[in-house]
Amino acid sequence: MAEQVRIEDRKTDDVPNFKKDDPKLRTIIEEGIQGNIVIIGFPFDEGVLRNGGRRGTELGPDCLRRFIPKIGPIINPELEIDISSIKISDYGNIEAPDFDSIHLKLQQKVLTVLNKPQNPIPFVIGGGNDQSWSNGLGFLSYCKSHNYKPIIINIDAHLDVRTLDDAGRVHSGCPFRLLVQDPRFIELQGKFVEFACQGSQCAAAHVKFVEENSGSLVWMRNIRRRKIIEKTGIRDCVTQAGQAFEELITNLQVNEKVFVSFDVDSISSSFCPGVSCPSVDGGLTSEEALEIAYISGTISNVNLVDMSEYNPAVEDYRTGRLLSNIFYYFILGYSQRSPI
Repeated sequence: MAEQVRIEDRKTDDVPNFKKDDPKLRTIIEEGIQGNIVIIGFPFDEGVLRNGGRRGTELGPDCLRRFIPKIGPIINPELEIDISSIKISDYGNIEAPDFDSIHLKLQQKVLTVLNKPQNPIPFVIGGGNDQSWSNGLGFLSYCKSHNYKPIIINIDAHLDVRTLDDAGRVHSGCPFRLLVQDPRFIELQGKFVEFACQGSQCAAAHVKFVEENSGSLVWMRNIRRRKIIEKTGIRDCVTQAGQAFEELITNLQVNEKVFVSFDVDSISSSFCPGVSCPSVDGGLTSEEALEIAYISGTISNVNLVDMSEYNPAVEDYRTGRLLSNIFYYFILGYSQRSPI
């Protein structure tokens, strides 16, 4: 069924004649691994269940594939951006018989994409946030082989640095603890940033762990205290979080590579209700989320992006439309990259 959704929803001959002058993302998506941006689906929620979350994130990748092909336009008249030359590939879903095999296969797929000579960007759609552990392991392997300094940015209401569960198992609340304790991250003097975290969602012990392990925190309330800098460019950021993220991620060195992990429960539940653990204490606005995605796309140092915790079983349409547009804005930004 997932395969049918992925292929059939992109057919251009399914578009009525009166809409063919308004091409959408379906026109630049193909199957495989040859694109500038490569979609990988992680349709699993076992890690969320181990962490006490709600079932349903396993539906995320295939559900989002229903929306993505219909998002656009290919030529954005407001931002004056044409993305018709960008190629998007769909590498399919991870398929494996058990939790450990699933994560190993995801790690291998991410590394395969990162190692391709044309430097494509893996864009992994979950599924639970435990995917960030395996995505990050692939990223650290890539950084180690090229002697790059890894920078990991977790956009999330939560810190996700819990210990393993009582049975010693990986879950959706511990991926970044595992990554910052990885010997490669330590050897390469990696940097870890928690962005848009909320004090009502984060334990003091976990804050201390982040600060003691090469990490820093950008609290949501501090973002809200920012004075917006007036800008006039058509593509300039105009939101508090957009400008804060732009300051965080610009002016990187050539040898610094970035993994942006976007847990969508960082977005206020008024805009994004279909998640495992909704953000009810503020959170990012939809416009801020789109700006963050756009900025991530523009930065040539960003090599990997994942999107976690979309839960269509809770709410499908409104959240699906927003997250598809986050993907679209990342592509708009990617089209503006310049070599470093």
